[in-house]
Amino acid sequence: MKKNVTITILSTCLLVLALCCTLFLDDTWGNRVAQVVTLCTAIIGSVALFLQFKRDKDINESTFILDFWKAFTENSDLQRVMLKCDAMRLGKKSSFTDDDYFTIVTYAQWLETLSSLINKKVFSFDAINDMYNYLFFVFVNNEYIQKIELEPNKEFYQGIYTAYAEWVKYLNKKKLNILGKETSLIKDIEK
Repeated sequence: MKKNVTITILSTCLLVLALCCTLFLDDTWGNRVAQVVTLCTAIIGSVALFLQFKRDKDINESTFILDFWKAFTENSDLQRVMLKCDAMRLGKKSSFTDDDYFTIVTYAQWLETLSSLINKKVFSFDAINDMYNYLFFVFVNNEYIQKIELEPNKEFYQGIYTAYAEWVKYLNKKKLNILGKETSLIKDIEK
């Protein structure tokens, strides 16, 4: 916001300067100064527009990330599956039942949607890692989930597999921990 005010004040001052120059200088110099100032004002205006568009894009991206997050957190069945995956990660025996299968598929489809947005570069890992890392890896690195859904139906989850490989590269590059890497979805990828 402060940048916009500064740019507006600077542009206004340049325009006033151009007007003053055209009044007090002869036609040749006055026109040249006015052209230079007009050009500078146009450049400053273009930069201001670019910054505003970038800011709007960042706000829209943040809003979408939060809305997508809400879709998960407002679904108690998805949260229940996440907690069961986490319990298994911590060494507890699986408490999954046949009744959980539909919710497991729903969770996988939610991650497939997230993965599609990642793979299309709509979201960067910098933007989503803090919020979605846990939800992604606790599920996809769960041996039970891999065995009953992800591996037998791999052709329907190509987005997850692609995003997984890229996310692991990102985490390795940043020297960040990979949740559940001992049961990696893609074997030997963390090396």
